Amino acid sequence: MDLIIGGLILFFIIRRQLKEREMTAKLYVMPVILLLYSFYGVSKLLTVGAGDWMILIMSFFIAFAAGMIQGRFASFIYRDGRWYVSGSPASVATWMLSIPIKYGLTFIVLYVFHLNLHLQGLSSYVTYLFSISGILLGRYTMLMLRHPVMAKDVLQNEQHARRVRETS
Repeated sequence: MDLIIGGLILFFIIRRQLKEREMTAKLYVMPVILLLYSFYGVSKLLTVGAGDWMILIMSFFIAFAAGMIQGRFASFIYRDGRWYVSGSPASVATWMLSIPIKYGLTFIVLYVFHLNLHLQGLSSYVTYLFSISGILLGRYTMLMLRHPVMAKDVLQNEQHARRVRETS
């Protein structure tokens, strides 16, 4: 039963990765909020050691690099004055390869550096939040670097939408 549920979750994640989405400022703001919440989650924990910080920082940067690679392989569409982006099989493969790298990082911290980890069990969510925010920030940073005109258009569309809401 666990394999079926895991397979369904994986299917929906992959489908979402390949889905076309409109580029908005919210896509970039959300991972920043997620990262800030991650720091808040770490601050609430009683024990966070050097090994935990090493994993959090390294997992963020590895995820950011994976996100940059995903952003490199993303497809852009300009339609009706709006930008849309969708993933590709290469971006899905990058995401899937980043998962075992994260587990390898834990192995290195535990068995090579001999550091204790406290972010396990219920508090392990913090590590995942750091990774998710890194992937998303990396992806959207690369998208903005690849198409600076798109970034300008997205900001102009957001400002226009804000003015329309204020006048309504």
